[in-house]
Amino acid sequence: MNNSDFMSTIMSILSCVIGLAVVGGLIALAVYLIKKSSDEAKQAEIAYNQMLQRLPQDKQMLFVMQYTSVQKNPTTAVLLALFLGGLGIHKFYLGQTGMGIVYLLFCWTYIPSIIAFIEAFTIAGQVAKYNQQKAMEIFAMIGGGVNPSMLPR
Repeated sequence: MNNSDFMSTIMSILSCVIGLAVVGGLIALAVYLIKKSSDEAKQAEIAYNQMLQRLPQDKQMLFVMQYTSVQKNPTTAVLLALFLGGLGIHKFYLGQTGMGIVYLLFCWTYIPSIIAFIEAFTIAGQVAKYNQQKAMEIFAMIGGGVNPSMLPR
């Protein structure tokens, strides 16, 4: 084995190790983002239940009906981000029309597709924040007021 064969073998091994490190880092990042998003969803669920408990019995059904009609589904948002995210459809779904238009304008660059793929790991938290905001609006409209401790952080 001559010196050039040895160096090419070393470079091949090194590139494989670097590739595995990058993939491992991306997997760790995805796991972190999913966990953070899940925690945000749990906090939003707790706030929703607190709002529901604070309402009088006769207004609870009204609150639930109105909230159910405006809440967004996290699974739908994830699927939209994965499959149509390059066009910004997930942004339109969450009512972020301006960002949806920006995604549409730049879809030919594939940059929105890359960003949407990353957002697919965090969008459940965004949906939870959206749903929590809508719940607070309905809660305030029905007459429950808004408790600052229920505001999203």
